[in-house]
Amino acid sequence: MGGRMNPWNWRLTGCLLVLALLTLLCGCAPGDEQGSLFQDDFSDRGSGWGEDQRETFERGYEDGKYVIALHEPYWFTWANPGEQFDDVSVDVDVRLASGSQDSHFGVMCRHAGLDNFYYFAISADGYYAIFRRVDGGDMEILTGDGSHMIPSAAIKTGEQDNHLLAVCQGDTLSLYVNGKLLETVTDDAHTQGDVGVGVGSGAVGDVRVQFDDLVVTQP
Repeated sequence: MGGRMNPWNWRLTGCLLVLALLTLLCGCAPGDEQGSLFQDDFSDRGSGWGEDQRETFERGYEDGKYVIALHEPYWFTWANPGEQFDDVSVDVDVRLASGSQDSHFGVMCRHAGLDNFYYFAISADGYYAIFRRVDGGDMEILTGDGSHMIPSAAIKTGEQDNHLLAVCQGDTLSLYVNGKLLETVTDDAHTQGDVGVGVGSGAVGDVRVQFDDLVVTQP
């Protein structure tokens, strides 16, 4: 999935997504006996996240990781495994492999198509936000005062690994980075849907992000 954003400063305004339908291959990686609902270390290219190469973006499996690369400014692309959950905790390791540090990347929960989802994002220059999209409207920031992403010293900047944990439990949404709770908000717009990973580019456009060891559990 993906679409162009308006040329805006995405720290100061809400996101606009231009709808662009892209076909995703759906599949599943079952949970393990330790109690996960779903997990993927991205070592199997057939695990269901899909692969695509276009002029504006690339996404797919690479060296045991899932990679999303964007080649245009203000573009947002994501991928989903084709699952359905209610309350979930989503853990993933994420790293800016190359490109602009004003890009953002993270995980989704309760994704119900292009028009409805929550998106938990950080940037490689140390900012975070929890976004939502409802019925095809603009992406809204739920954290802070809702006007911009917020800096946090818990986020490792540059091309370093960060561990993200997004918790979607009832109407409570929490974002943890590297074991530290950054913020909890409440919202009841979405109650169920898929999980996912996403990347958004800033003014420069070129960015490449790696995801690894995604695990979905019951909160």
